Order: sequence, then structure tokens, then C-alpha cells
Amino acid sequence: MRSDLAVPLRLAGAYILFSLLWMLGGEYLLAPLVDKTYGDGTLHQLEDLLFVVLSTALIFVIIHRDRHSQRDLLDALSRNSRLLQQAQRNAALGSWEYVGSLHLSQEALRLFDQDAAHSHTSLDTLLTWLHPAERPAVQRAFRSLLDSCTPLSISARLYRPQATEDSWLMLRGEVDSSGQVLGTVQDISAQKRDEQALRDSEQRFRQLFERTPRIAVQGYDRERRVIYWNQASTQLYGYSLQDAMGKRLEELIVPPPQRGKVINAINTWLLGGPAISAGEIQLQRKDGRKVWVYSSHTMLRNSRNQLELYCVDIDLSEQKTIHGELQDSETRYRELVDTLSDVIVLTDAEAHLLFLNPAWEAISGYRMHESLGKQLPQFLVDEDAARLRAQLAELPGCTGSIRGEYRLLSRNGLQRRVELHLHRNPLNGSMRGSLCDIQERYQLQQLQHARNAVLDELLARRPVDRILDGISRRLQDLSPRMRVSIMLVTPDQTLHVAASPSLDERYREAIEGVPVAEGVGSCGHAAHSGELVIAEDLSTHPYWADYHELASACGLRACWSLPFKDDHGEVLGTFGIYYDSPSRPSSADIALVTEFTRLAGLAVQQTRSTPRPMD
Repeated sequence: MRSDLAVPLRLAGAYILFSLLWMLGGEYLLAPLVDKTYGDGTLHQLEDLLFVVLSTALIFVIIHRDRHSQRDLLDALSRNSRLLQQAQRNAALGSWEYVGSLHLSQEALRLFDQDAAHSHTSLDTLLTWLHPAERPAVQRAFRSLLDSCTPLSISARLYRPQATEDSWLMLRGEVDSSGQVLGTVQDISAQKRDEQALRDSEQRFRQLFERTPRIAVQGYDRERRVIYWNQASTQLYGYSLQDAMGKRLEELIVPPPQRGKVINAINTWLLGGPAISAGEIQLQRKDGRKVWVYSSHTMLRNSRNQLELYCVDIDLSEQKTIHGELQDSETRYRELVDTLSDVIVLTDAEAHLLFLNPAWEAISGYRMHESLGKQLPQFLVDEDAARLRAQLAELPGCTGSIRGEYRLLSRNGLQRRVELHLHRNPLNGSMRGSLCDIQERYQLQQLQHARNAVLDELLARRPVDRILDGISRRLQDLSPRMRVSIMLVTPDQTLHVAASPSLDERYREAIEGVPVAEGVGSCGHAAHSGELVIAEDLSTHPYWADYHELASACGLRACWSLPFKDDHGEVLGTFGIYYDSPSRPSSADIALVTEFTRLAGLAVQQTRSTPRPMD
């Protein structure tokens, strides 16, 4: 039924229904109200009057209700129209209709940048509003819509020569069931700019990785087939783009023993498990050679909401080679440092030891781990330690160096001459240098001095006791722990104390004239046997049974004796070396004393063969 006939027909129907009901029942309703005296004429007049009044009231009510409903509908339609217009403005959306020509809404005119005079326009005029490059496609799309009812959906640029940015419109249209052609136009400039920015970003992204020679990037689909392979991947793994596309990850670059593990890790990640962590891994080139890379991974979704795996690999071959060479260099350096006879020293600004090589243990007798953290002067004789501290304090700022000879006090209490070189680091004030053991060199120098002195004294024909006293003192200077005595064999086979600069007088008197015989102290037995005699502890040694109490009272706890002989092998005398604690001589001590016995033998032989000058 047509909507414009609904109200009249409803009104007519109500009137007919009311009339029929009144004709059938009106008299029965009025009869009780009218007196018989008025007659039938009065009843009919009253009936007609009420019919007119009631029917008029009925028509008024029906028309009033319809007008009220119509007003409500118009209000709702107006409100919806305003909401639609607001929504179109917010969405930059306009509408149009084609009825022989285009009928454009106000919002559509605004989008086309036209005034109200063009609300009715032709298709050809609309095409002139568009960019020339877009006109053919838009014209074809409209013809397809009008001729074959093909839905219209096309984007086009406005023709705005002076504008700095393009304005894009999306034109949509279709033919409805009644044959009307309706459509919309929408501003999609922001969307186009975003799409262009995304394309530019993707292009820059691709160019970034395409032009980065040392960063290999590969993309894989859910089946681990290659979908992206940059030039760096070709350089790293040896596969061209054509070789790699469509191939599986594990077939290309994963060594066979690792393939199962890699596949499981990727599948677990795809199913929502833990991601594959970045790290160093050894992969395989096309030629079978292994290559170390630092590989990181990410999972992305493409435009079809499908997961894709991307791997970013950095070639570590050169770093691995350099690292290996560095390790070899460090190993060689450490081997060199560990085998050096000189001590390598590193300290902080306050001379606390930070590094020592094994030569330290050989020279000082202290273990390296127990020495680190202590100050270097702690290991020197007090006098030399004070001198080194003073020199360190006098260094100017964070520069300068120290070089000199010092006496190192070893763990066993012996003094060793060392040469110390220290250079301060200007960056942090720390010091580095070396400590060289010059004890042997020092002894050789002193021995040479002793030889020269003995020769001078022999040339000057000094008394033998005076020469031997000088020899014993020089020996004691070289080894302060030693107390030296030199005894000479007399013709009656007893021993005469020729020199003993540091022995107690009581003890000297006691040993004067002891016989050269077996078991008589260290010197008596050595003079008798012609061999080295060592008494490590005088209180228990059998040769010292008659002397250990006196020796103990004089502070003597150990003694060893070394005889010296003439050119025919006859014993001329002995060197007696005493210590204030039980101990035995080192091979270096014996070698040192042996050199001095040669000087003593030379002095004794020369003085006995040459008459003494008259004083």
C-alpha cells in the first residue's frame, strides 16, 4: 500500500465503522433518554445531532493523533538527518545521486572544493575537478556503474595545481533495488599519506638492509621457506637470491647435526612457546664451510595476518679470527712473562701489588697470591723500604719513574740485591715495571773488588791476618746472615784463628788451637778430611758435643766449614760459616764461599813464599 493513502483510508474506515454502529444501535442508546411525549421526530433529530457531534469528534481525534505521529516522525527524521550530516562531516564523507545528472550533498561539494552552485552537475564537469591522470579510470568506472550496474569503488586525486599536498577522494556507488544510482565520496588523503609513509618506510627498511654489507637478513614463512634474502646474505652464505627463494632454512644454512633442534625451536615459537634467543651460532655456507654469526630473530605478521620469521645475522668470522689471534698472542705473551727471569710488576697508585709473574716466587720465596695486595716496600730491607717510599712520594704528579738498586728480604730471611724499574701511568697514577735479581752480579762485583783488594794488599806485603780479615768482612757484607771465621793449619796440626770479625771473644779463645782431627767440630774435621762439613744444628751434631754449650751461649746455632788448599792439594785452612739459627747452606752460598777460599788460599801461599818486609 502506498504510504500517502494510509491516513485517508484509515480515516474513511473509522468513519464508515462508526456510522454503521450508530445506525444499528443509536436508537436503542437514545430511547431511554427521550420521553414518549416528544415523539419519534424529536428522537430522530437528537440522533442526527449526536451523530454529527460524535463523528466530528472521532475525525478530530484521528487527525490529531496522525498529525502528532507525523510530527514525531519529522522530528526523528530531522534528528537523524543532523546526526547523519555530523557523521559525514566527521568521516569526511559526502553523498551523491545520479538522476540524469549528479546531485551532490553539501558535504560532497565541500570535499570537491566546489560551491553550492554545482550541487547539480554533469559527469563531465565532475571529471574536470579531478587530476588529469585519474580522469580516464574514473570515467570508465562510472560508465560501468551506469551501463552494467557494476559497483563503483575508485580513488582519485583532486586537480589542485597550487596545492603542496595531494587531496585524495574515494568514490563509491551502486544501483539500489529501485534502480536509483546512489553513492558516497570520502576524503582519504590522510590514509593515502599514511600508506605512502608506510611504503617509504618499508622501502627505506629494505634499502637499509640491502645496502648494509655485513648484516645478513632473511625472511621465512611458517614452513621455514625463504621469502626474503638480502645481498649480505648472499655474501655471507654463498646462495644467490634465485638459489635461496622458496628453499627451507635448514636446507640452506643449518649444519645437519643441528637441523632437528632448529626446526623444533621454530615450531615451538610459532605455537606460542618461548622465542629463540639471540646469540652466537655456527652456521653453514653453500660450499660446506662453517661460519660464525651473531643471530637474532623476530616473528612478525604480514598483511594476511600470517606469521613470518626474520633472522638478522652478523658475520663474526673476522672477529673470531682476531679473537683467536689475540688469544694466541696473549698465550705467547703469558708464556713469555711466565718464563722471564725478571719479575713483572704492576701496582696501584699507592704501590700495592696488582700483578706479579712466577719469577717473583723464585726470587723472593713468597707465593704470588699471598703477595698481591701488599705494598712493594714491605718486601724490602727497612732502610731500602724507607728510601723507596720517599722516592714514590717525590714523584711529580702522575708522571715520572724510579730506577735503583734495593735489598729484597726474601721469605727465608736472606737479602737479595735487586734492580727495580717503575714507571707511573699518567692516566690513573698506577705503576708498572720490572724487578731484576742482580744478586749474582753484585756478588761477582764484590768478589772482583775482593780480588783487587787482596792483590793490592799482597803487593803491599800486608800481614796475612790482615788480608784474611778483609776477606772475611767482604764475605759478611755480601751475606749478612753469615758469621765468618778463617782458621789456618799450623805446623803442629792445630788450627789458628786468623780472622773472625763477628765472633764472640770467648768463643774465639775456645777454638784457638783446636786439633786437626776427625770429629773435632766442623773446622777440625774439615781440615782433617779436606771436605765440606755441615752441622745443621750444633746442639745435636756429634762433632760439636764438646762445644755446643759454648756456641749456644755465644748465639751460634749452625756451622759449616769449607777447607782451602794449596796448589799441591794440602789443606791450608778452613772457612767456618756460622748462623744464629739451625740451617744449612744453599748451593749459591757454597759457591760464593768457594770463590773466597781461592782468594784466601792465594793470600796464604803468597805470604808464606814471600818474606815479610821489615816494618
